[in-house]
Amino acid sequence: MNLRLRILRDGPRLAARVVSKGYLAALDFVYPPSCLLCAGEMPEGEHFVCGECRLVLRPPLTNECDRCGAPVGAYANLEKGCGQCRHEVFSFDGVIRLGTYDGALRKACLRAKSSSGAGLTRGLARALFREKEQAFHRQSIDAVIPVPEHWTRRAFHAHYAAETFSRELARQLQSPWAHRVLIKRHRTAKQATSPTPVRRRQQQGTFGVRTGSDLKGKTILLVDDILTTGSTASAATRTLKQAGAKQVVVAVIAVSPLRK
Repeated sequence: MNLRLRILRDGPRLAARVVSKGYLAALDFVYPPSCLLCAGEMPEGEHFVCGECRLVLRPPLTNECDRCGAPVGAYANLEKGCGQCRHEVFSFDGVIRLGTYDGALRKACLRAKSSSGAGLTRGLARALFREKEQAFHRQSIDAVIPVPEHWTRRAFHAHYAAETFSRELARQLQSPWAHRVLIKRHRTAKQATSPTPVRRRQQQGTFGVRTGSDLKGKTILLVDDILTTGSTASAATRTLKQAGAKQVVVAVIAVSPLRK
């Protein structure tokens, strides 16, 4: 292709890119980017959190249960799960998580849920992928699906943490983002303060799969922001498996350190 045709074809796009980069550089000069967690000034080369917060968010080098994500001792017998999940009935096939829901990570999760938390949520997804890249690739993920919220709650929020988190994970994994496959049929009460038996009852029959979705034989990465008791993830997993999914692995930012 001659130079003239290339300029005619690509010129507007390249010009827009140059202008966009110039605009962002000017904006950074006038309003220096700040850490999405502590709001401190960001050193050059950092992305979503400053170096100090990155160290705080980095999960400690501890063993964890592949079945539920709970931290475990170095010599724990995990053949049938850990002490927290061994007697639990989960529908999902494993958990990949960044850390536990306490300290700085709890603060990050709460901020990620806020209306202005999309950037931090994407950063946490990149952090999870960086820390657990091998675990993700061992699963051979066919599609990434977020745990959905009911439309009456979702309609008035530009950002929903599980959706934003799952979209960035799909991008990192280069896997299809199937965010419209799983639907929430009924609006349920907030789960945070409900005991486990109540959570399980609330989730019965909650989820459905959109007509025409092809899940047969597929390995699904089911994504939420926090795993507390596993009731929501189990209910969503049952629905996906009833629709033909072969395996469902759950990915979250954090798991509750102690489940009741």
